[in-house]
Amino acid sequence: MLVLAGMACLLAGGIRADDFPVILEEPASETYLPAHAFPSGAGRVSPWRTETIFDVLFLERNNGTNNQPLVEDGPLGPDPGSTVFTTRDMVFATAPGVRLFHRHRHCDGDGWEIGYWGMFGMFGDHRADLPDGLAIPGDLGLAVPEWQTAETVQAGYTSALNVVELNLFSGQAWCTTTCNPRDPCHRESRTTTLDWIGGLFWAGVDETAFLRVTADPGEPSTAYRVATSSNMFGAQVGVRGRRQWGLWALEGFWKLGLGGSWLHSSTSPITSSLVPDFEYRPGRSASTTNTGFLSSMNVTAIRPIGDNWSLRAGYNLAWLSGLALAPNQFDFTDTISSGTGIQGAGSMFLAGASLGLERR
Repeated sequence: MLVLAGMACLLAGGIRADDFPVILEEPASETYLPAHAFPSGAGRVSPWRTETIFDVLFLERNNGTNNQPLVEDGPLGPDPGSTVFTTRDMVFATAPGVRLFHRHRHCDGDGWEIGYWGMFGMFGDHRADLPDGLAIPGDLGLAVPEWQTAETVQAGYTSALNVVELNLFSGQAWCTTTCNPRDPCHRESRTTTLDWIGGLFWAGVDETAFLRVTADPGEPSTAYRVATSSNMFGAQVGVRGRRQWGLWALEGFWKLGLGGSWLHSSTSPITSSLVPDFEYRPGRSASTTNTGFLSSMNVTAIRPIGDNWSLRAGYNLAWLSGLALAPNQFDFTDTISSGTGIQGAGSMFLAGASLGLERR
């Protein structure tokens, strides 16, 4: 009777009995039906050929700058020479971004994907007010008039991230069907998909940072502005897994890339409101190369809302290194080579939620 019940369970599930081994135990036990990677005919576990996902990202970024002082107490301040705030006091708020990927999978489970993800409008700032008591540090602060007796100093930091990926992947899948021999009509299937990923990427980070100095309320402010661009080209590997049961699915991926970076930095001329036509330091620029890393992780819960569409909600992590962060390029020395070097050891860490749609 157990054998007959088990065969009835197989036929009720639409899977040929000669395709899979059947393990039957006591009447109260279950039957497990494993399937090989992306089989043809009965038991196919991945009928979709194309997949498109679109996620809106809400990520918060750390400020992993070099923590150098930007503003100090001046000679007329309460504690001359002490630090008022540094580059890390410009805290980023949660910023929006997007992720868009399109995948095509062949019948054997292998396939390709092209995708983009990025963050926009990342911004942090900080401000100090102390009548005639603020100073810009270093010899530069001594050289520019009124930069030792400022009333207000504001610092700002903006950043944008763009990443493009082109990957190949090799897929495997397993379908596990659980049957109760006493009730051949009751069956629960679970599908697990595993993709091994390899490909190329480009990551671009563009940033600006500024110090705006106001000596007196009635005078125009002067500024020290820095702009940087970091472009990383490299190769990456990764893995993506998906577990499907009933109407729910849980998906996650991890990718790690290594690449070469081209870094560029430029600074605007530095002037004073007292002598607006005189440049205390002319605009300067510099370029160099470096090595950088890109790593990204995600876990997403997926729920169908139609025959082809699904709703996605997840959590994301990303880390980039080998960047020329704009605040790290502030140079408060006053020599002929000031502002001509690049600090290229910066990093960026992002974490936050995502919400989107998937079409298969």
